[in-house]
Amino acid sequence: DAISKLEHSKEKGSDATEEALKASLGGVGGAQAAALQQLLGPLLSKAFSGQSSPTLRAILAGKPSTIVSPSTTIQETGNMMAEARKAALVVDNGQLVGIFGFKDMMTRAIAKELPLDFTAVSTVMTPNPESVSPDTTVLEALQIMHDNKFLTLPVCEANGSVVGIVDVMDCVYASGGADGWKTIFASAMECDDMTDTASVHSHSGSVNRSVRSSRSTRKKDMPVSKLRPKAPMISASSDTVLSVAQMLASKRGDAAIITDNSGGLAGIITDTDVTRRLVAKNLPASTTCVSDVMTPNPSCVSMSDPATEALVTMVENRFRHLPVTDDNGAVVGVLDIAKCLNDAISKLEHSKEKGSDATEEALKAS
Repeated sequence: DAISKLEHSKEKGSDATEEALKASLGGVGGAQAAALQQLLGPLLSKAFSGQSSPTLRAILAGKPSTIVSPSTTIQETGNMMAEARKAALVVDNGQLVGIFGFKDMMTRAIAKELPLDFTAVSTVMTPNPESVSPDTTVLEALQIMHDNKFLTLPVCEANGSVVGIVDVMDCVYASGGADGWKTIFASAMECDDMTDTASVHSHSGSVNRSVRSSRSTRKKDMPVSKLRPKAPMISASSDTVLSVAQMLASKRGDAAIITDNSGGLAGIITDTDVTRRLVAKNLPASTTCVSDVMTPNPSCVSMSDPATEALVTMVENRFRHLPVTDDNGAVVGVLDIAKCLNDAISKLEHSKEKGSDATEEALKAS
C-alpha cells in the first residue's frame, strides 16, 4: 500500500517526494527503512509538497551556537544555554567530548547545590555523546531519537567539527509541523493495541469511561486519556526551587505541576525554566520560591478533550509539556510531546509487524 501510494503520488508529479524518502532513509537499515517509509511516507508527502526532505544542516543554518570548553563554569554554560534555549556541547581541541542539557543542570548541579561559578561543566556533563552527520535528514534523526530515546542529537562533520545540536521539537517542527503530525498521531490512535493498553493516571470513573467508550468514536474525537499522560509530579507554590529540583531529580522527572493553597493548578516548572529563570538570573535555588520562576496559569487540557487537538496545541506552541485535568479540574497527568511521538511511532511499527488492518486503513485515510 505504501508503494502504491508513492506510485500514485509520482503519477501526480511529486517525484521530489519519492526522492526525499529515498534520501532520508539512506542511513536506516533494511526493514527499519521500509517500515519508516510506509509509516511516514504520507507525512513527508504532505509536509514537503514535492520539496526535498530537509537535512539537519539546513535546519541548523543561522542558529546560535552553544559550544563551551571543558573548563567553562556551569554558570557561564547556563547563561549560554538560556540565551539559545539549547543544550550545551562541550568541545576540546575541536572535538566533541560531552553534552550538558537542561535536565543535567537541574539534577546534577542545582539539586546537588554545586557552586555554579566555581564548578567546571566537564564535571557534570555526559561524556562522549553519540552524534550524527549534518547530512542526516530530519526523518532519520527522528528515527534515531526514537530508537535510542534521545531528546537531543549533537551534529558533527565527518572530521569531528561540531555543527550544532537539534532536539525533538526541532525535528517535529521541520517535518510538517502540526498539520502533518496530526495525521501520524491520528493514525497511531486508530491502532487497536493502543486502546487496549491505555492506562490513565486518574481515579475518576468518568475519565475511565471515556477511554472505554472511545472505541466507538471517530478518531478525531478520541480523548486525551488515550495518549496515556504521565502521572504528575506535584509541588506546592510555596516550595523552593531547590526542593522542587531535588524532588524531580529523585523521581527522574523534568517537569513539576505547581499547586496553590487550595490544591488547584497554579503553574508548571520545567528543567528549562530552572536554567532560564533561575541560573541565568543568578538567583539562589535554596531561597527562591518556585512561584517566582514557574510558568503561571499554563495552558491545559482535560482527559476528555480531543487528543489530536491537544497535540496540535503542543506542536504549534512548542510546548514540551501540557498539564491534563480531570472533568473536575484537578490535575491528573502531564503530556510529554516526546513520549507521545515515541508512543505513536512504536504503535504504528508494532501494528505493521502484526500486519494490522488498522494501520493499512489509517494510511489509506491519511
